[in-house]
Amino acid sequence: MEHELFFDGTIKKYSWVIKNESKTVHQKREHPPAYLSGGKLDVKNNEESKFISLHVGIYWGLGVFIIKDHDTVNVMCDSKNMYEILTNNKKTNSQIVNDKIYFINQLTNHRNLKINYQIIESKKNLATKSTSTDEETSVSSNSRGFV
Repeated sequence: MEHELFFDGTIKKYSWVIKNESKTVHQKREHPPAYLSGGKLDVKNNEESKFISLHVGIYWGLGVFIIKDHDTVNVMCDSKNMYEILTNNKKTNSQIVNDKIYFINQLTNHRNLKINYQIIESKKNLATKSTSTDEETSVSSNSRGFV
């Protein structure tokens, strides 16, 4: 099956949307305080948050069986810099970004996912609404209804 994965993040929260031919699923989370991750996830900027969102979106999609082994995932990037990092597998100065790239590659290789990176305009990013406002929306923040 083919999926489109939209993702976004800020210093405080992140979200992702998985869209395929049969459904569209929205999820959002708040970043936990750095001390809960041993300081490893002390998010310093939106780009780090977006990489976390991408990693968690793929991981979550696999965990709730929306994304399955051998599926195609079209990763919808609204950042040219992020697109360049992902398509060229570049190392960065951010340990969070480097770790997330490593884990994304590990997940996709282990589950035989075909990943296509695409650049989109920010206004077409379905995940942005969940991170751009402080209002509560109908976006789910748990996985109970998916497994």
